[in-house]
Amino acid sequence: MTNDFKAKRSGGNYNKPKLSPEDYKQFKADEKKGVYQLIDSAVTDILNTPAEMQKYLDTQARMDRYSAANALLIYKQCPEATQLKDFDGWRDDNVRIKKGAKSISILEPVDFTRADGTQGVSYNVKKVFDVSQTNGKRPSSPTVNRDPQNLIKIMLRTAPVNFESVDNLTDPNAVAFYDNDRNTLLVKRHVNNSVALFQGVALELGYAELSTRSESFSRKDMSYQAVCVGYMICKKYGVEAKSFAIDRIPAQWKDKEPKEVRAELSKMRTAMSDIHSRVSEEIYRQQQERSVDRSR
Repeated sequence: MTNDFKAKRSGGNYNKPKLSPEDYKQFKADEKKGVYQLIDSAVTDILNTPAEMQKYLDTQARMDRYSAANALLIYKQCPEATQLKDFDGWRDDNVRIKKGAKSISILEPVDFTRADGTQGVSYNVKKVFDVSQTNGKRPSSPTVNRDPQNLIKIMLRTAPVNFESVDNLTDPNAVAFYDNDRNTLLVKRHVNNSVALFQGVALELGYAELSTRSESFSRKDMSYQAVCVGYMICKKYGVEAKSFAIDRIPAQWKDKEPKEVRAELSKMRTAMSDIHSRVSEEIYRQQQERSVDRSR
């Protein structure tokens, strides 16, 4: 059975006059302006309410391939989204969008050539729908509930920094510590709680990733971002994340312009995404090796 996505030629829609090129250009400009206003509104929400910050981080953790700006848009319009495609994308998959479903606006980068011949990037508004707005099946989460101990090994093995096992750390309650001077992640030996160890390694890897994107390293200034990175990594892999103090939003962030806050969120998103990408690639490599061994 095929789906027919052709629009009905109802009187109102069919007889609606087409916009002139000038009016269409203005319509698209107003549409984009509205989307950026929605992003700014989302920034205000998450800064003023810790529960909203958590919703945003949960959204970004699930939608790690999307930029911070688009994660803010998704959080604002459909915070439980798991898989987005435009109308044609769902149609190509033979999936029908539910009647009355409201599209989700995100930004799509478009390359263009300036008058002087240099290349630039602009952004157009793209309308998408979440799988929950269709008759399709929600995607499974293959990484959820994996063994924390195995994930810790993979995170350490694929980390862009050195790691060293130690008997004690300066903070007796800590299980891991990133030493920026030595570019080394110190991991405490004989930690029996694998969840706590995963949390500690995820947090400290957050510091390590953030340090590569900063001109100078300040553990104090990066603390909240590292906490958010650790939180998102735990959410990504189904590990308990309640210990992360994501409600302690830096007071100085509220004095920043929305664009400046987005820059901070982008650093967090990139750090989380890079950690996850390395882990995912290693998991895939191990799976391929096991498949080859089974076929022998």
